[in-house]
Amino acid sequence: MVFGFVQKLAVSGGATALAAGASLVSSAAVAPSPAYPSEAVRLEAAGAASSAAHIFDRADLDNNGSIDREEYEILAVVTAELARLNGFIALDAGVGIETVAIAPASDGSLAKAEKARVGDRARREFQLYAGDDERLAPDEFVDAQLEIFLATDADRNGVLIGAELNAYAHAQSKLAPLTS
Repeated sequence: MVFGFVQKLAVSGGATALAAGASLVSSAAVAPSPAYPSEAVRLEAAGAASSAAHIFDRADLDNNGSIDREEYEILAVVTAELARLNGFIALDAGVGIETVAIAPASDGSLAKAEKARVGDRARREFQLYAGDDERLAPDEFVDAQLEIFLATDADRNGVLIGAELNAYAHAQSKLAPLTS
């Protein structure tokens, strides 16, 4: 009989200790560190070329050394979806991954119509950049990305800052800036 009482007391005490420990853990404020701790404040052409080379490696899904129309379109849609979801694009310009803010969608997703526009834009860009062989080699892809860089470098100084960097981020994501 005494053993049963001690057993109940031990289980009861263990449950109380477990509950107290759980409340301590849940009340501890543990702020997760951001996945990309650095926000880009400037981008030079060499950094844009480096970032484009990294993007090419991820976009060449079949690892055949070139990007076809389908891979280019997939890259565009995935980049746009991630930009809307995360509220930024990521650049790997050789100094670690940096982010450039883009206003996220209120529900964090890309609407069907916007996804279709991104796909259409990607197909038109691909036709322009790929040429007759309908493939983008690494140097062609980097050159195409540098054209986007040059198109957003309003003051033609070879460095994107402020509004130029924001325009570059939106061009990379194939998304128009959200207006209020």
